[in-house]
Amino acid sequence: MHKNAQFTSLTPDRIRRMKKNPFLIFALIVFALSCSDPGDPEKVLARARKYFRQGNYEKALQDHIWFHNNALKYKPSLYGIRLSFALLDWIELGKKYPKAHNKLIDIRIENTEQIKNKHGTLELFHDVKSINKYLNENGKTVALYKEIVDCDFELAKKCYDLAKEDLISHEEFGLCNRFMKAPLFIVRDMRQMLDKNIKIYKTNPWADEVHLAWTKKHYLKEAEYTLIVLVKNNRFAEAERFLLEASKDIDIAKIRDGLTRLRNKYMKN
Repeated sequence: MHKNAQFTSLTPDRIRRMKKNPFLIFALIVFALSCSDPGDPEKVLARARKYFRQGNYEKALQDHIWFHNNALKYKPSLYGIRLSFALLDWIELGKKYPKAHNKLIDIRIENTEQIKNKHGTLELFHDVKSINKYLNENGKTVALYKEIVDCDFELAKKCYDLAKEDLISHEEFGLCNRFMKAPLFIVRDMRQMLDKNIKIYKTNPWADEVHLAWTKKHYLKEAEYTLIVLVKNNRFAEAERFLLEASKDIDIAKIRDGLTRLRNKYMKN
């Protein structure tokens, strides 16, 4: 008999005996957990990196697949890691092991088909966009977004903020104009994010100068994207108002100077 047969073949008689034996019930629970729980997602990702260094590419691939499919079920806080460092590791693996590259492409195709068939979500689009980004295939994100506009307009509105960088880089200014929020709403959101991150920087010991620098850079980047769309669509009065509101009561020199540079760059006339 297989050594685990007592757990896999639970006849009524065996169940009755288990009820009389608490230790057996405990053993069953431990066994079940050991079979179903693969462990901490961060440890799985670290193990994938170890396998990669050792040249054990198939095991590395299986860990990457598990991490991509399951990490957020265990730790939602890994959302950013899953779509950045983990994907970069997977792509490096694919350069050594074509099967890994092909599997990542398969995931992209599967997610893309779900979106095209009106089963898409913001998260699925983010997955596809991130894979495209690290494969240097941002044009595929633009093409997919255009299809979403035609097949799922509500999803297109939700996904605009994720798509806007690629849309702007591909000069899809008219499309951006359709989906970009009102400039004053964008300023509101920018200021809320800025205030939140400044507070974190001042009150949390883990928030260092790198966090502060990212905060300033993000503010200016959002300002530039908005300004580009406004100017390219001849919305000059709104662009002036946007810059005025974006700089109002700002006492951070880097941001003030950055907004001045944006004005000089895009509002010369």
